[in-house]
Amino acid sequence: MFIKRSVLFLLVLLLVNLWVNSLNPATASFFKKGKTKKKQSATQTVQKAENKKVLLIQIYASWCPGCKNIQPTLDQLTKENTDFELVQLDVSTPSKAKISAKKAEELKVIDFYNANKSKTATIGVFVPTTLEIVSVFQNNSVVEDYIQAINEAKTKEKSLEQPST
Repeated sequence: MFIKRSVLFLLVLLLVNLWVNSLNPATASFFKKGKTKKKQSATQTVQKAENKKVLLIQIYASWCPGCKNIQPTLDQLTKENTDFELVQLDVSTPSKAKISAKKAEELKVIDFYNANKSKTATIGVFVPTTLEIVSVFQNNSVVEDYIQAINEAKTKEKSLEQPST
């Protein structure tokens, strides 16, 4: 009897959820096709890197305490600074790690990925044109350190643009 009531209760909750979501399709999330956030493809990220944005590559896992620790720092950094592109390579599960490896290959940072895929909460800062690694941070929540590395990468990028005398 208890199981029947529980199943009935869950069924009623599901129906109410479907009905509420059908009232406003913009908020409907239960049966949405695709993801609600538009993710960038690796090709789009490479194109942005070609537009001279410093590239920050994060080795990320949803279960990683260090990743959770640095997230507020990355949020603050992205709000205050627009001259870099942050790319998360998710290694939370084997299937996500496989997708991230493909993305790292497309971004031409596969060596960094392979060297750090088991070190979550790692962030590499890359010069856009050469993809030279300027800095690597491990579970670092100091915004100023990232800003300094981004500025160093921008300086190296500018030196590449200037003709040699």
